[in-house]
Amino acid sequence: MSSTLDLLSKHRSAVAVAAVASTASLLFGFDTGVAGSIVALRSFSSDFKFSTNAAKAADVSSNIVALLNAGAFFGALAPAPLSRFIGRKPMMTLAACFLLLGGILQTTAQSPKLAMIYSGRVISGFGVGMVSNMTPLYVAETAPKQLRGLLMSLFELFLVSGGLLAYWTAYGCSLHLHSTSKQWRIPLGIQIILAAIVLGGSFMIVESPRWLAKQDRWDEAAETLAYLRGISSDEVELKAELAEMHAQIDEEVRATAGRSVKELLQRQNFVRLFWGCGVGFFTMWCGQTAILYYAPTVFRQIGFTGQNAALFASGMFTVIKVVVTVLFLAFGVQNFGRRGLFSVGSFFMMTMLFSLAAILKTHPPIAGKASNNTPSGRAMMATIYLYIIAYSMSWGPLNWVYMGEIFPTRIRDYCMAIVTMIIWLFNFIISKWTPTMVLYIGWKTWIIFGMMNAVGLIFTLFLPETKSLSLEEMDVLFHAVDESTRRRDIEEYFVTPAEVEETSKAAS
Repeated sequence: MSSTLDLLSKHRSAVAVAAVASTASLLFGFDTGVAGSIVALRSFSSDFKFSTNAAKAADVSSNIVALLNAGAFFGALAPAPLSRFIGRKPMMTLAACFLLLGGILQTTAQSPKLAMIYSGRVISGFGVGMVSNMTPLYVAETAPKQLRGLLMSLFELFLVSGGLLAYWTAYGCSLHLHSTSKQWRIPLGIQIILAAIVLGGSFMIVESPRWLAKQDRWDEAAETLAYLRGISSDEVELKAELAEMHAQIDEEVRATAGRSVKELLQRQNFVRLFWGCGVGFFTMWCGQTAILYYAPTVFRQIGFTGQNAALFASGMFTVIKVVVTVLFLAFGVQNFGRRGLFSVGSFFMMTMLFSLAAILKTHPPIAGKASNNTPSGRAMMATIYLYIIAYSMSWGPLNWVYMGEIFPTRIRDYCMAIVTMIIWLFNFIISKWTPTMVLYIGWKTWIIFGMMNAVGLIFTLFLPETKSLSLEEMDVLFHAVDESTRRRDIEEYFVTPAEVEETSKAAS
């Protein structure tokens, strides 16, 4: 623990940059969490005329959530063609503008028409998609390898904090405000405040040194890297990292003869893309997305039918996520390998979802009660809470870490675009289907997600381990270059101060 604190102190500039960049995921989490909570408010369903029709309520609820994911699908693609020309930092500013506009449209929507809500969700989703692509990539490129897992996990911490803020804001408005439009406008309006914070933060961060290196702006890359590492440009540590960056970029250029998108089809890159897409796929199908987006609906399914009871249970779900994610950052990500945590998480999530389905099948809640304060009701709630503990100690924070760190510099934009588009595609499908699944197949919903965790467990057993490797060392791990070639290429660029002194003596 003390060594981690020493590293955090030494690399405080990189920590600060990662924290500021990760504030974008706070709004990401808020946007994804707020829809399920405001749809559960009677004031919202009454204003938009779907309070008495269960099928219509499920349809409207799924539309409001799914449209954000549809916008995010296309937003995730935008950084690939744009950021290679304008950089990571301006892309964050652009994403914040979309988030701000989307929040304004949703907050000012006029009932009973949902057009402004829907359009605002799509625009916000576009910004969320950009953020989900850019933030892990940016933090991976700025963080030192010893702290990369920890700093990239901040993305998940801020994300779950956004979900917590969304649910507890809705719960507070439900508890203390009359059933008017103010009850749902206030939670939606918080998006505007958060978007303004993200916009301001985008002007405070530095450009990625690896992006600068890729543009052949090596002096700026060295200056930025020195700032992030808290050392002078003459120190050996900095020269070694720059030499690694030089070697990787030169090797990629030699191997690909200047190609870019076509590089995705090369075997060593395609394998990385397979692992990244696999992690994204199983993150979506592990069941957390369904519970997060529709927590009030899920808790009503197990017997907590009162509006405040469902929202309170949902709020506790987000509290557990935040607390466990903090514990994971403190004790998990620095001490355990990625593959082991993924595997253990899949096993426990599978177990909890199968248990939830079994109890719901054999002991369904009694209709007409606001809360299910029975042994079976408490057991079902416990399985959901234990499930989210397992998720928050594994797939939750680690999926963004793994996807953000495994791709090569030259095509990292395109690879991240593909994996985040995979995430948002299945996010859209799950968010659209979940209310209907809960309504029509009930307990079998959780059997489906439990089975997906079983398949995910098998997948993780073969996952390459990336802990403690630099971004450039990923090439060796995935056999893009052999270790001896990489070492020789690094030596070509790495000149120590002692060697400089010897050269100058020989010249004189």
